[in-house]
Amino acid sequence: MNLQDKIKRTILSNVVPEKERKVGLEIEGLYYNNQFCRLPVNTTNGYSASDLLADANVLLQPDDVFSYSLEPGGQLEWASGPAVSLWDIEAQYNRHLSIENQLCANHDLGRLYLSLEPVCTPDDIDLIQMNKYQLMNDLFRQSGKFGPWMMRNTTSVQVNVDFTSEEDANEMAFVADAIQPLFSILFSNTPFMNGAPVGTANMRWRIWEDTDPGRCGSLFSHSITNPHQMVDAYSNWIQSVKTIFQYTPDGDAIAHEGSLKKMIMDNPSEIEYHIISALHQSFTHVRYKSVLEVRAGDRPQKGYELSPAAFLLGLLTAPSTRKDVFEIVKQWSDLERKQLDQTAKDISFENIGPNNTTVGDWLSTLGGLSLRGLDERSAFFNIKSERPILEPILNNLLVNGPKTKQIQNAYKKAGGPLDRFLLDCCLENASQ
Repeated sequence: MNLQDKIKRTILSNVVPEKERKVGLEIEGLYYNNQFCRLPVNTTNGYSASDLLADANVLLQPDDVFSYSLEPGGQLEWASGPAVSLWDIEAQYNRHLSIENQLCANHDLGRLYLSLEPVCTPDDIDLIQMNKYQLMNDLFRQSGKFGPWMMRNTTSVQVNVDFTSEEDANEMAFVADAIQPLFSILFSNTPFMNGAPVGTANMRWRIWEDTDPGRCGSLFSHSITNPHQMVDAYSNWIQSVKTIFQYTPDGDAIAHEGSLKKMIMDNPSEIEYHIISALHQSFTHVRYKSVLEVRAGDRPQKGYELSPAAFLLGLLTAPSTRKDVFEIVKQWSDLERKQLDQTAKDISFENIGPNNTTVGDWLSTLGGLSLRGLDERSAFFNIKSERPILEPILNNLLVNGPKTKQIQNAYKKAGGPLDRFLLDCCLENASQ
């Protein structure tokens, strides 16, 4: 078996029956002290994000199926356990909120419901003291303009979806990759950067597009385009990606010069272990692990954290609806898809997308299909309809535009300094 086949085998190692398909969420957040200063990531004389992580883990109960970790700038990441229904994940998230509320009250912390740090630059933020992140930081400072912003100053919601077959893995990735630019615009939640409004810029999308072109961007941008051979093409492509780090037998991350293929093949006795490491060193908007991970969603506003997942699940995991979406996006030309990737740098619904149709019209079409898909999921999986998780915020966004636009409009209307507006409208639990 050659390396491409071994990578493909790893990707497809956890195929499940259609009726048992599960989903998982990862939701990141930014935290501040009562002076509206970001929590330092590393342990200091004051309270830090590292302390927050430790305290959150102490409060976990034996029956909690979710987990916590820290991103390189001190963003706390909550990762759900897998579940068929988003209502089960909502129950997990509510349990997380009880932990978060307790810790924020105990330490007078504020939570920011934006996906991009609005004031600080990356140079203002410490990097977590982990070698793999230092290696990543060193590489990304050379490979693109916004790597330090991505690592320290952004948050997201990521959706993981089980595969039911190789065909399913191919079609899901193709559809997800095609719609990511539109999905990113709809859920854009990055209204401020460097202490000023961003205008119509879709900043988190722009940041990821200019972090490391060799491992980021769409699958389409890496010529992974055949809807029936996505897993094969990805298993081939990832071998050529530059290695950021390799793990030693005791779990330490060390530098490695060369491609991910070389890193894997340099460790013949632990090929599976290093294939898994390699799959985690791709940062495309849609990537393969042993599940499909969809990564282009901004961290939503409070109360709507599960809405991006609902939007995606309605399109990707309802068999009849997914078939219809697949047939639609399969008709988009290479030029249209290339242009759509560029169009996503701006949040305007008036921009033109495939078929000479506006972004707003495409979002309305996809939104309607997603709601239909959620109804289909309810019957297919015999679960309570997840439509209420999506429908209210979808209607709001389609009428009023992305939160990036809505929040900037509210700021202009309010007047006054940005820090006051953020304390009043975007930060919860900090002293006023």
